[in-house]
Amino acid sequence: MKLVADQQELAAGIGWVAKGLPHRTSTPILLGLLLTAGPDRATIAGTDHAISTQLALDCQVDAEGTCLVPGRMLAEIVKLLPPGPVTLAAADNRFTVRCGDAVYTLPLLPVIDYPATTDAEAEHRAAVDAAEFAAAVGQVAVSAARDDVVPALAGINLSFADETVELASTDRYRLGIARVGLTSPVQPFDVLVPAKALVDLTRAFAADGGQLLLSVADETLLLHNLTRSARVRTLSGPYLPYRRIVPDETPIRATVERAALRDVVKRLSVVADGMTPIWLEYGVGSLRVRAGSADDASGAETLAASGTGDSLTVAFTGQLLLDAINSFGTSHLTASYTGARKPAVLTGATETGEPDGDYLHVVTPRLLPQQ
Repeated sequence: MKLVADQQELAAGIGWVAKGLPHRTSTPILLGLLLTAGPDRATIAGTDHAISTQLALDCQVDAEGTCLVPGRMLAEIVKLLPPGPVTLAAADNRFTVRCGDAVYTLPLLPVIDYPATTDAEAEHRAAVDAAEFAAAVGQVAVSAARDDVVPALAGINLSFADETVELASTDRYRLGIARVGLTSPVQPFDVLVPAKALVDLTRAFAADGGQLLLSVADETLLLHNLTRSARVRTLSGPYLPYRRIVPDETPIRATVERAALRDVVKRLSVVADGMTPIWLEYGVGSLRVRAGSADDASGAETLAASGTGDSLTVAFTGQLLLDAINSFGTSHLTASYTGARKPAVLTGATETGEPDGDYLHVVTPRLLPQQ
């Protein structure tokens, strides 16, 4: 096998695939990258069993073939080479990297031991705009659990129906729901995918732009476009009936500038440790945000707000509130309530209070004796 490719393109491709390789494994063969040189392009592939990635790279192929190379070492070498053409060649159980006067050699790994990937027939298919889908994944992933004690809570549920996919995640303290349009109608189906893996993978597809194709087969979600593909093992079991958490009616609503509220919560977090709540006090035309107590450090700031309904005072854990605010990209936020002890529903809004976007975030308030 022998090929010549541009250093920057090669470094980006190898780096993306190598990023998914395991750091520790009882199967050392999984530490390798599988390089295959075809008639006019090469493919770079890697797997840790749970996630598999592959990238097609246009290049000059002088000799076709397949080889398995230590992945992370190759990625580091190619990344640090100067710009220009890079030659990769495999012969006599050695792998050679050449760029100008630089020459590096690596041992080859046995290709025969590398796990084969089989393409099962897809049970379901859908297509989305890659950038829109990645943005929605990033928003709802904020609500996913950070550990896998309950695997389903560390996942994002994708619910496909007609011309829409609804994404949802919850760690029981918060819930994120987003909707993205499909390029064509599909029959209803659901799939539950690890949140962290989906965030990392969709970010790369978004950078490519264009359309992202999704298919489900044999408990695996396949994501692919013209040059890049990834397989993610799905999580089992039905997802939580999360729609029951969202109230049908919210008589109390207030709209506030998002960046201003974010900055106030950040400042108040200095005097509010993890156990100290941040209070939101809604009045006529204003929102007072405070934290701390008279016996300890404290702070308070007031923001302009518009809304409907009665006055309300509600407490939140500071980090949950800040995560919720940061998950939006709109200029304003509308917070909707049924009461001080019920979940708050946050939605994006324009300056005039009109809805903006197809994402909502539900956050549970702190239940305190003085409420």
